[in-house]
Amino acid sequence: MSLEPMDHHAQTTNDIVRENRLPGDPPTEWDINGWGDPTIQGFGHDISINRGETIFFKIKTDSTDYRIDIYRMGYYGGMGARRVDTIKPSVKLPQHQPEGLRDEATHLYDCGNWTVSASWQAPSDATSGIYFARLVRQDSDPTGWRADNSPEGPAEAPLASPHAYGALGYGRLANALREPRASHIYFVVRNDDSHSDILFQTSDTTWQAYNPYGGYCTYGRVNPGFPRSIGIPPRAYKVSYNRPLKTRDYRAVNMVFNAEYPCVRWLEANGYDVAYFTGVDSDRRGEEIRKHRLFLSVGHDEYWSLEQRRHVEAGRDVGVNLAFFSGNEVFWKTRWEPSIDDEDVPHRTLVTYKETHDNAKIDPVPDVWTGTWRDPRPFNPEGPQPENALTGTIFTVNAWRNDPLIVPAKYANLRFWRNTEIAKLKPGESAILPKGLLGHEWDEDIDNGFRPPGLFHLSETTIDNVPYIQDNGSVYDSGTATHHLTLYRHETPKQSANKVDDSGSPRGALVFGAGTVQWSWGLDTHHDTETGIPPERANSSSTRVGVDLNGPDRNIQQATINLFADMGVQPQTLQDNLIPASASTDVQPPTSTVLVPADGATLPLETLIISGTAQDADGQVAGVEVSVDNGLSWHPANGCETWSYEWLPTEPGTVTILSRAVDDSGNLERPEQGVTVTIHSVQ
Repeated sequence: MSLEPMDHHAQTTNDIVRENRLPGDPPTEWDINGWGDPTIQGFGHDISINRGETIFFKIKTDSTDYRIDIYRMGYYGGMGARRVDTIKPSVKLPQHQPEGLRDEATHLYDCGNWTVSASWQAPSDATSGIYFARLVRQDSDPTGWRADNSPEGPAEAPLASPHAYGALGYGRLANALREPRASHIYFVVRNDDSHSDILFQTSDTTWQAYNPYGGYCTYGRVNPGFPRSIGIPPRAYKVSYNRPLKTRDYRAVNMVFNAEYPCVRWLEANGYDVAYFTGVDSDRRGEEIRKHRLFLSVGHDEYWSLEQRRHVEAGRDVGVNLAFFSGNEVFWKTRWEPSIDDEDVPHRTLVTYKETHDNAKIDPVPDVWTGTWRDPRPFNPEGPQPENALTGTIFTVNAWRNDPLIVPAKYANLRFWRNTEIAKLKPGESAILPKGLLGHEWDEDIDNGFRPPGLFHLSETTIDNVPYIQDNGSVYDSGTATHHLTLYRHETPKQSANKVDDSGSPRGALVFGAGTVQWSWGLDTHHDTETGIPPERANSSSTRVGVDLNGPDRNIQQATINLFADMGVQPQTLQDNLIPASASTDVQPPTSTVLVPADGATLPLETLIISGTAQDADGQVAGVEVSVDNGLSWHPANGCETWSYEWLPTEPGTVTILSRAVDDSGNLERPEQGVTVTIHSVQ
């Protein structure tokens, strides 16, 4: 299956199309093994810079000769990255860096006291993107015998002898790195003047939360009474961006090459107009989200601050579409502090006390919570704000999963699946899409009182024996979970489903929830964890970007084209095996009727089945919701054109039952009347 793009809009090329016409460089030149060579490591003074600005690198190494290659992540004819510049250190080598600063009370480790080693100014016309500086040792020592400079022992290479096949030259790594004594510094180049269709947010807060450089990360001892905490070091309450990133060595599934990289490749292969942002930026400059049609959360987007969430919600409220190509998203609540070095730089310290683990308020800042967003217990001063109120889905299934995505035929006619093989399913059939699409953590749609109005399902996958969350964020046990892709249209009181925006779509932002970290595995085959096994377990000697032989999946690719079209976003270089899609022109909501019970009925105080029908003139009925309190709260029913809802009344009295249907364009019915029944006690 070809991923080579076909240019349908060459006359109006955007920055991404122009950028990806430039020649790329092979992964053997730009990739590294895991987190790279431990003898040359560094970080940038900021996680992102605007184009035209300068990033300052602080590097710790005993090398007397190294260079810094600057790469931009993209498609580039399948190469995956392009070298945009090469620079040299600006200091005399070797350069001595001091031990980082420690705050023993919070286990914070901050290397902001290191001195600058080099700098790079992004061109004023630089294309926004995820960039990385590759620090390359060019001196002769130290060297190792293992492929890709793996640091594993023994120090001496085995001697050649009969049946010592590797030592005899068998099994040489065919795609070995050309210069393996290297490491990466990741950063984003923004375009603050951009009004691109898509704004892609990286999961950099998660990269840092899992980063153990300096001895600690936010993962460690849960609390003294938790049995699995025995022998585990304490968790850090604060982690610094002023550190090299060791996460790809510790938990590669939580780094950029697992899920963000394949998404970048696919978006840019298809010429989408995209600019890039970080989780830090969504907090400190999140008002810029409103300048774009679509905000994209990608990968393991687990750690969100209050301001970050407020900015994303504010964008949604004024019509910015949201697509969560992420799982376990918006799980831990965070806040920001400055660095603890003399420079006192804002947004360099990520704070999350994970108070949920301690069953108490322990963050010293009053009236601020840094536990899970969903935690409802009284010591949470901000109250529960479950993530599904925003994203549509809520995390329940822990790592490390490698599950397929299943789409039964009952979803085949939804416009999300138009022009796919799924649209051809016959009653009783199901499409089983590749393993890994649900992984490494995933979500469910739970009726918890925070479910967005009009949320409907696009798939249904039930898996037994998953590590299922048992409490508010600390304890897991074997369970059975059902995953759904979800979609809803958010409307504010000022918006009407009978009005359209300039894309031709009904007003009100569409919000898509993949509910999985690895949606992008269906888009492109190049990523870490390509076997479905965490790299540190699959091959402890090497973590490299590989090729997933299970993908890509054309159904996922086409569905993403369809979704973006309904959000008013079109590709300019659509790959040749995909079909262009247009935005929905359906602005009329469906209608529904409660058939049972009858209006005026008197019913016993016991479990009752409410049922009815729904129909839609211009699309497909995608879901039905029922209210048993005259519209104060709503709950999902089973079925679409014919539907039912099981209800257990709690007390006698008069009850008004309402129903409302939603169609596959997200148009939600506004019920005018329902049925009124009387509930009496059973004698």
